[in-house]
Amino acid sequence: MKYQRNILHFLLLLINCASVSDIKLSKSDAKEISENNKIIEIEFSNFIDLKKEIHIELDSIEYISKDYYRFGQKYIFSEEILQDHVKIKIPNGTYVGSIKVTASKTIPFYKSLFGTQTIFFGINNSRLKVNYPEINCSNLKPLSNNLSPSNQNSIFCNDLIMNTKNYKINFLIEDNIELNSFRTLALGYAGISLGLSRTLQNYPYAPLVLLSSYFGFFHYDLSIKSEIGE
Repeated sequence: MKYQRNILHFLLLLINCASVSDIKLSKSDAKEISENNKIIEIEFSNFIDLKKEIHIELDSIEYISKDYYRFGQKYIFSEEILQDHVKIKIPNGTYVGSIKVTASKTIPFYKSLFGTQTIFFGINNSRLKVNYPEINCSNLKPLSNNLSPSNQNSIFCNDLIMNTKNYKINFLIEDNIELNSFRTLALGYAGISLGLSRTLQNYPYAPLVLLSSYFGFFHYDLSIKSEIGE
């Protein structure tokens, strides 16, 4: 029995590792309702004058039994969004994966703003399969590495089931904007250190000016929240 179970695990691993081409999801301008596809509508609230990007990675999943499953086709979407909302068409099915939204803005020689939030479906932030006990999605604010935004929230949900209904996700920029002092000091120190190096001794301020022109001098974190509805 144990031998047969090991063989089954091996066969499932081969199936999961089989090479398949990623399929890019498409935007939907109309309110499309069909037997084969559903719609996820993503709205952006308070993203004024910010660059907005969406990155979606979803793997279809089929359960052979309660404890065994296999992955199928992978669907991706990665674009900058210019409007306040976007509708994305997804084939019917059950999925695991993530939807990530980032917001950013840089004012040269002054400041930069950056924030991100990721919604995980049926996996953890290491992209390993997990069954969450909660019926509703749960929030988790991971520890920051300071060079990335400290207000980087993650939401963890069970599998995304796109068989019977459409979904609407509203991402909201909160009013509180926090200075990322570590990142501000780290990039400032890098610019000063480069300027004091022997190679650039004739242009001591050039690295600091160059870094602040590209990244801004002060670095702030944006806090993004989300609501998932139907």
